[in-house]
Amino acid sequence: MKRNFPSNDNADEKKRRMKSPVLYLARHGETDYNLKRIFQGASDIPLNETGRKQALALRELLTNIPLTRAYVSPLGRARETASTILIGREIPQKVESRLIEINFGDWEGTPEDEVKERWMEEYMDYRCNMANFHPSNGEAAIDAQRRAGEWWEEVLAEFSTSDEHILVVAHQSLNAVLACYVSGLPLELAWQNFKSKPGEVIRIVAGRVAEVTRLMGENC
Repeated sequence: MKRNFPSNDNADEKKRRMKSPVLYLARHGETDYNLKRIFQGASDIPLNETGRKQALALRELLTNIPLTRAYVSPLGRARETASTILIGREIPQKVESRLIEINFGDWEGTPEDEVKERWMEEYMDYRCNMANFHPSNGEAAIDAQRRAGEWWEEVLAEFSTSDEHILVVAHQSLNAVLACYVSGLPLELAWQNFKSKPGEVIRIVAGRVAEVTRLMGENC
């Protein structure tokens, strides 16, 4: 699926971003928390067997993509997924703390149905308006976007060329807020436009009109 989003950047920023790297936002493979619909956030929950198969499928999916470097969330499920994707490829890889998943605070370790009962207002923000989302004792989505956006600006300053194909292996919510930043889409639309499955990739070519494509392996 391919979609185009007009950027909110000013003219100078648009010109700069026309030469920006191609970004591949991969969500890690499945965990037991994903399977059971339990919020995991910044908790370090490992891949399950399905998740490992999805990582292998991602490796196959991205085989012909000329990746030049990779940045990975510090959580184990993302690191294992990235290591599988990059088997046999001599690509610089960096663990980047700013790509860790949103900290869901009191929601972590809690089934989704219980979260809806106990924190309905915050849950509706999560699903419908990420710009307002701030889970109980957790991290606001806008703060997560700020740290991820700071990382992206550093990447642009160092690698401002479309010859760079940059892989990020991270998490559903973090990838969604970062995708909004890169594409110039308002944060409140993050979930509607950038919800992803375990093992799915969001490809973004930034510019005056951001080009967004979804890539998915066989086991997703």
